Amino acid sequence: MEEIRQRRRPRGSASGGGAGRRWPSSRAAGAALRRKVRELRRLVPGGEEAPAGALLARTAGYIARLRARLELLRALAAVYGVVAAGRADAGAGECMS
Repeated sequence: MEEIRQRRRPRGSASGGGAGRRWPSSRAAGAALRRKVRELRRLVPGGEEAPAGALLARTAGYIARLRARLELLRALAAVYGVVAAGRADAGAGECMS
């Protein structure tokens, strides 16, 4: 009976549940992922209490709001005639588009 259960379980899956979860292939990759999640929690408003899955959704929403704010500020600058020459972040707009 044990042999049958082992054959049915897909390779690489966690034995205790979490269907479809994929674990990092090494400890170093796992540690790097945890560091990145910890950093996201610090950067994204409300990320400290969000579970990991919800943290990604919050991050995507936060990025969208930041882009909208950037476009609004650019439009206001154009209306008021603010000269963009000599900005410290002159090349940063290329990454945001």
